[in-house]
Amino acid sequence: MSTSGSSAAGDPGGRLGALLVDLGVAQPLLAVTDLGARLGIVQGVLADRILDLAVTESGRLRLRAELRGRRWAEERGIGVPEVLAAADDCRWLLSRRVRPGPAGGTRWTEEAIEAAVRVAPPPVPPGEPWQVSQGPALSRARASVQDAGRLVRGGVPLAELRAVRTAARQLPLAEVGHGDLRAANAVMDEELGRLVVLEWTGVEAGPRHRDLLTLWATTAGEQDRGLIAEVVVERTAGWEEPDVGVLWHAVAFEQLVARITRPDRGDGLDAAFARARLAEARSLARELGSPL
Repeated sequence: MSTSGSSAAGDPGGRLGALLVDLGVAQPLLAVTDLGARLGIVQGVLADRILDLAVTESGRLRLRAELRGRRWAEERGIGVPEVLAAADDCRWLLSRRVRPGPAGGTRWTEEAIEAAVRVAPPPVPPGEPWQVSQGPALSRARASVQDAGRLVRGGVPLAELRAVRTAARQLPLAEVGHGDLRAANAVMDEELGRLVVLEWTGVEAGPRHRDLLTLWATTAGEQDRGLIAEVVVERTAGWEEPDVGVLWHAVAFEQLVARITRPDRGDGLDAAFARARLAEARSLARELGSPL
Protein backbone atom coordinates (compact mmCIF):
# COMPACT_ATOMS: atom_id res chain seq x y z
CA MET A 1 0.00 0.00 0.00
CA SER A 2 1.30 3.47 -0.85
CA THR A 3 0.37 6.81 0.67
CA SER A 4 1.09 10.26 -0.72
CA GLY A 5 0.20 13.84 0.16
CA SER A 6 -0.46 15.41 3.52
CA SER A 7 -3.58 16.64 5.27
CA ALA A 8 -5.45 16.65 8.53
CA ALA A 9 -6.80 13.20 7.72
CA GLY A 10 -4.84 11.48 10.49
CA ASP A 11 -4.17 7.92 9.34
CA PRO A 12 -5.94 7.84 5.96
CA GLY A 13 -5.36 4.13 5.42
CA GLY A 14 -6.75 3.32 8.85
CA ARG A 15 -9.81 5.48 8.30
CA LEU A 16 -10.53 3.93 4.93
CA GLY A 17 -10.01 0.45 6.34
CA ALA A 18 -12.46 1.11 9.15
CA LEU A 19 -15.02 2.41 6.67
CA LEU A 20 -14.61 -0.70 4.51
CA VAL A 21 -15.31 -2.85 7.57
CA ASP A 22 -18.49 -0.85 8.25
CA LEU A 23 -19.51 -1.32 4.62
CA GLY A 24 -18.88 -5.05 4.75
CA VAL A 25 -16.26 -4.90 2.00
CA ALA A 26 -13.63 -7.58 2.53
CA GLN A 27 -11.18 -6.53 -0.21
CA PRO A 28 -7.82 -5.13 0.94
CA LEU A 29 -6.67 -1.62 0.08
CA LEU A 30 -4.08 -1.75 -2.67
CA ALA A 31 -3.16 1.95 -2.48
CA VAL A 32 -4.14 5.03 -0.52
CA THR A 33 -3.75 8.61 -1.75
CA ASP A 34 -4.16 11.52 0.65
CA LEU A 35 -5.70 14.41 -1.32
CA GLY A 36 -6.90 16.21 1.77
CA ALA A 37 -4.83 19.35 1.32
CA ARG A 38 -6.05 20.06 -2.22
CA LEU A 39 -9.36 18.22 -2.66
CA GLY A 40 -10.46 17.47 0.89
CA ILE A 41 -10.63 13.70 0.37
CA VAL A 42 -8.58 10.55 0.83
CA GLN A 43 -8.91 7.85 -1.79
CA GLY A 44 -8.44 4.11 -1.53
CA VAL A 45 -7.94 1.77 -4.48
CA LEU A 46 -9.24 -1.80 -4.24
CA ALA A 47 -9.13 -4.60 -6.77
CA ASP A 48 -12.37 -3.55 -8.45
CA ARG A 49 -13.51 -0.49 -6.52
CA ILE A 50 -12.53 3.05 -5.55
CA LEU A 51 -13.43 4.49 -2.15
CA ASP A 52 -13.42 8.27 -1.60
CA LEU A 53 -13.75 9.64 1.94
CA ALA A 54 -14.26 13.34 2.68
CA VAL A 55 -11.97 14.66 5.42
CA THR A 56 -13.02 18.32 5.14
CA GLU A 57 -16.27 20.13 4.38
CA SER A 58 -14.85 21.08 0.99
CA GLY A 59 -14.26 17.38 0.34
CA ARG A 60 -17.84 16.54 1.25
CA LEU A 61 -19.11 19.21 -1.13
CA ARG A 62 -16.84 17.78 -3.80
CA LEU A 63 -18.34 14.31 -3.41
CA ARG A 64 -21.83 15.80 -3.44
CA ALA A 65 -21.05 17.59 -6.70
CA GLU A 66 -19.53 14.41 -8.17
CA LEU A 67 -22.71 12.46 -7.43
CA ARG A 68 -24.82 15.29 -8.85
CA GLY A 69 -22.85 15.24 -12.09
CA ARG A 70 -22.74 11.46 -12.50
CA ARG A 71 -26.45 10.97 -11.94
CA TRP A 72 -27.31 13.77 -14.38
CA ALA A 73 -24.88 12.38 -17.00
CA GLU A 74 -26.34 8.86 -16.68
CA GLU A 75 -29.76 10.28 -17.51
CA ARG A 76 -28.23 11.57 -20.77
CA GLY A 77 -26.75 8.20 -21.68
CA ILE A 78 -23.15 9.16 -20.91
CA GLY A 79 -20.83 6.54 -19.42
CA VAL A 80 -19.70 7.38 -15.88
CA PRO A 81 -18.03 5.41 -13.06
CA GLU A 82 -20.76 3.24 -11.54
CA VAL A 83 -21.82 4.30 -8.05
CA LEU A 84 -21.93 1.20 -5.83
CA ALA A 85 -22.85 3.02 -2.62
CA ALA A 86 -22.76 6.54 -1.18
CA ALA A 87 -23.44 8.15 2.17
CA ASP A 88 -26.66 10.13 2.47
CA ASP A 89 -24.60 13.11 3.67
CA CYS A 90 -22.01 12.61 0.89
CA ARG A 91 -19.16 11.88 3.33
CA TRP A 92 -18.03 8.87 1.29
CA LEU A 93 -18.49 7.37 -2.16
CA LEU A 94 -17.81 3.81 -3.31
CA SER A 95 -17.47 3.37 -7.08
CA ARG A 96 -16.64 0.62 -9.51
CA ARG A 97 -13.03 0.91 -10.58
CA VAL A 98 -12.58 2.03 -14.18
CA ARG A 99 -9.83 0.23 -16.12
CA PRO A 100 -8.68 2.62 -18.86
CA GLY A 101 -7.57 1.29 -22.21
CA PRO A 102 -5.39 3.19 -24.69
CA ALA A 103 -6.65 6.65 -25.64
CA GLY A 104 -6.89 7.85 -29.21
CA GLY A 105 -8.08 6.35 -32.46
CA THR A 106 -11.28 6.79 -34.40
CA ARG A 107 -13.58 4.94 -32.00
CA TRP A 108 -12.28 6.75 -28.91
CA THR A 109 -12.54 10.11 -30.65
CA GLU A 110 -16.05 9.53 -31.92
CA GLU A 111 -17.30 8.39 -28.51
CA ALA A 112 -15.60 11.32 -26.74
CA ILE A 113 -17.21 13.73 -29.20
CA GLU A 114 -20.58 12.06 -28.65
CA ALA A 115 -20.20 12.46 -24.88
CA ALA A 116 -19.46 16.18 -25.26
CA VAL A 117 -22.47 16.60 -27.53
CA ARG A 118 -24.73 14.82 -25.03
CA VAL A 119 -23.51 17.05 -22.19
CA ALA A 120 -24.19 20.32 -24.02
CA PRO A 121 -28.00 20.81 -24.17
CA PRO A 122 -29.40 22.88 -21.27
CA PRO A 123 -30.53 22.85 -18.55
CA VAL A 124 -27.75 22.33 -16.04
CA PRO A 125 -28.48 19.83 -13.26
CA PRO A 126 -29.94 21.16 -9.99
CA GLY A 127 -27.38 22.01 -7.35
CA GLU A 128 -23.96 23.62 -7.43
CA PRO A 129 -20.61 22.61 -8.96
CA TRP A 130 -17.60 22.23 -6.70
CA GLN A 131 -14.84 24.80 -6.63
CA VAL A 132 -11.38 24.59 -5.13
CA SER A 133 -11.19 26.37 -1.79
CA GLN A 134 -9.37 29.67 -2.38
CA GLY A 135 -7.95 30.00 1.12
CA PRO A 136 -7.00 33.27 2.87
CA ALA A 137 -6.54 36.40 0.78
CA LEU A 138 -2.80 36.58 1.52
CA SER A 139 -2.29 33.00 0.38
CA ARG A 140 -4.25 33.69 -2.82
CA ALA A 141 -2.13 36.77 -3.51
CA ARG A 142 1.09 34.84 -2.99
CA ALA A 143 -0.10 32.02 -5.26
CA SER A 144 -1.09 34.55 -7.94
CA VAL A 145 2.36 36.17 -7.83
CA GLN A 146 4.06 32.77 -7.99
CA ASP A 147 1.93 31.71 -10.96
CA ALA A 148 2.64 34.99 -12.77
CA GLY A 149 6.35 34.42 -12.26
CA ARG A 150 6.10 30.91 -13.70
CA LEU A 151 4.19 32.21 -16.72
CA VAL A 152 6.75 34.95 -17.40
CA ARG A 153 9.60 32.45 -17.13
CA GLY A 154 7.62 30.13 -19.43
CA GLY A 155 7.43 32.83 -22.10
CA VAL A 156 3.66 33.36 -21.87
CA PRO A 157 2.58 36.77 -23.28
CA LEU A 158 0.60 38.09 -20.32
CA ALA A 159 -1.07 40.97 -22.18
CA GLU A 160 -2.48 38.56 -24.76
CA LEU A 161 -3.54 36.15 -22.02
CA ARG A 162 -5.43 38.89 -20.16
CA ALA A 163 -7.16 40.08 -23.32
CA VAL A 164 -8.25 36.58 -24.30
CA ARG A 165 -9.47 35.74 -20.80
CA THR A 166 -11.48 38.98 -20.64
CA ALA A 167 -13.12 38.32 -24.00
CA ALA A 168 -13.90 34.69 -23.14
CA ARG A 169 -15.53 35.65 -19.83
CA GLN A 170 -18.00 37.82 -21.74
CA LEU A 171 -19.25 35.03 -24.04
CA PRO A 172 -22.86 33.89 -23.59
CA LEU A 173 -23.34 30.84 -21.37
CA ALA A 174 -25.32 28.94 -23.98
CA GLU A 175 -24.55 25.30 -23.15
CA VAL A 176 -23.85 22.95 -20.29
CA GLY A 177 -20.19 22.13 -19.73
CA HIS A 178 -18.58 19.13 -18.05
CA GLY A 179 -16.03 21.46 -16.48
CA ASP A 180 -12.82 19.61 -17.40
CA LEU A 181 -13.37 17.40 -20.44
CA ARG A 182 -9.69 16.78 -21.06
CA ALA A 183 -8.77 13.70 -23.04
CA ALA A 184 -7.45 12.18 -19.80
CA ASN A 185 -10.96 12.31 -18.35
CA ALA A 186 -12.50 10.46 -21.32
CA VAL A 187 -11.31 6.87 -21.03
CA MET A 188 -12.20 3.70 -22.86
CA ASP A 189 -13.08 1.21 -20.12
CA GLU A 190 -11.57 -2.12 -21.12
CA GLU A 191 -14.00 -4.08 -18.97
CA LEU A 192 -17.15 -2.39 -20.24
CA GLY A 193 -15.87 -1.85 -23.77
CA ARG A 194 -17.19 1.73 -23.93
CA LEU A 195 -16.19 5.27 -23.09
CA VAL A 196 -16.46 6.42 -19.47
CA VAL A 197 -16.11 10.09 -18.55
CA LEU A 198 -14.47 10.92 -15.21
CA GLU A 199 -14.53 13.94 -12.87
CA TRP A 200 -18.09 15.27 -12.74
CA THR A 201 -17.67 17.87 -9.99
CA GLY A 202 -17.69 20.95 -12.24
CA VAL A 203 -20.84 20.67 -14.37
CA GLU A 204 -22.15 24.18 -15.04
CA ALA A 205 -23.30 26.55 -17.77
CA GLY A 206 -20.63 27.56 -20.26
CA PRO A 207 -20.04 29.02 -23.72
CA ARG A 208 -20.63 27.02 -26.90
CA HIS A 209 -18.22 24.14 -27.53
CA ARG A 210 -16.05 24.53 -24.42
CA ASP A 211 -16.00 20.77 -23.86
CA LEU A 212 -15.20 19.96 -27.48
CA LEU A 213 -12.44 22.57 -27.55
CA THR A 214 -10.96 21.32 -24.27
CA LEU A 215 -10.97 17.83 -25.75
CA TRP A 216 -9.26 19.16 -28.89
CA ALA A 217 -6.58 20.99 -26.89
CA THR A 218 -5.66 17.88 -24.88
CA THR A 219 -5.88 15.11 -27.49
CA ALA A 220 -2.45 13.83 -28.50
CA GLY A 221 -3.20 12.43 -31.96
CA GLU A 222 -3.20 14.88 -34.86
CA GLN A 223 -5.88 12.97 -36.80
CA ASP A 224 -8.04 12.72 -33.70
CA ARG A 225 -7.74 16.48 -33.13
CA GLY A 226 -8.63 17.07 -36.76
CA LEU A 227 -11.84 15.09 -36.37
CA ILE A 228 -12.78 17.06 -33.26
CA ALA A 229 -12.05 20.35 -35.03
CA GLU A 230 -14.24 19.33 -37.97
CA VAL A 231 -17.15 18.66 -35.61
CA VAL A 232 -16.69 22.05 -33.92
CA VAL A 233 -16.75 23.86 -37.25
CA GLU A 234 -19.72 21.85 -38.54
CA ARG A 235 -21.72 22.65 -35.39
CA THR A 236 -20.92 26.38 -35.54
CA ALA A 237 -23.28 28.76 -37.33
CA GLY A 238 -21.72 31.57 -39.34
CA TRP A 239 -22.96 34.29 -37.00
CA GLU A 240 -21.30 32.66 -33.96
CA GLU A 241 -17.92 31.93 -35.55
CA PRO A 242 -16.17 34.94 -33.92
CA ASP A 243 -17.30 33.80 -30.45
CA VAL A 244 -16.06 30.26 -31.08
CA GLY A 245 -12.78 31.70 -32.33
CA VAL A 246 -12.33 33.63 -29.10
CA LEU A 247 -13.09 30.53 -27.04
CA TRP A 248 -10.75 28.32 -29.09
CA HIS A 249 -7.95 30.80 -28.41
CA ALA A 250 -8.85 31.01 -24.71
CA VAL A 251 -9.11 27.26 -24.11
CA ALA A 252 -5.72 26.63 -25.71
CA PHE A 253 -4.22 29.41 -23.58
CA GLU A 254 -5.70 27.98 -20.38
CA GLN A 255 -4.27 24.56 -21.13
CA LEU A 256 -0.81 26.11 -21.52
CA VAL A 257 -1.24 28.02 -18.27
CA ALA A 258 -2.29 24.81 -16.50
CA ARG A 259 0.77 22.94 -17.73
CA ILE A 260 3.13 25.67 -16.56
CA THR A 261 1.50 26.29 -13.18
CA ARG A 262 0.25 22.74 -12.53
CA PRO A 263 2.76 20.33 -14.11
CA ASP A 264 1.33 17.50 -11.95
CA ARG A 265 -1.88 17.17 -13.98
CA GLY A 266 -0.85 13.65 -14.91
CA ASP A 267 -2.16 13.47 -18.47
CA GLY A 268 1.20 13.00 -20.17
CA LEU A 269 1.11 16.33 -22.02
CA ASP A 270 3.73 19.01 -21.51
CA ALA A 271 4.08 22.74 -22.09
CA ALA A 272 5.62 22.21 -25.54
CA PHE A 273 2.49 20.33 -26.62
CA ALA A 274 0.28 23.11 -25.24
CA ARG A 275 2.32 25.80 -27.00
CA ALA A 276 1.84 24.01 -30.32
CA ARG A 277 -1.92 23.87 -29.73
CA LEU A 278 -1.97 27.58 -28.85
CA ALA A 279 -0.27 28.41 -32.14
CA GLU A 280 -2.89 26.36 -34.01
CA ALA A 281 -5.71 27.95 -32.00
CA ARG A 282 -4.53 31.47 -32.86
CA SER A 283 -4.66 30.58 -36.55
CA LEU A 284 -8.09 28.98 -36.26
CA ALA A 285 -9.40 31.95 -34.30
CA ARG A 286 -8.31 34.30 -37.09
CA GLU A 287 -10.04 32.13 -39.67
CA LEU A 288 -13.25 32.27 -37.63
CA GLY A 289 -13.12 36.06 -37.41
CA SER A 290 -12.13 36.44 -33.76
CA PRO A 291 -11.91 40.15 -32.84
CA LEU A 292 -8.63 39.39 -31.09
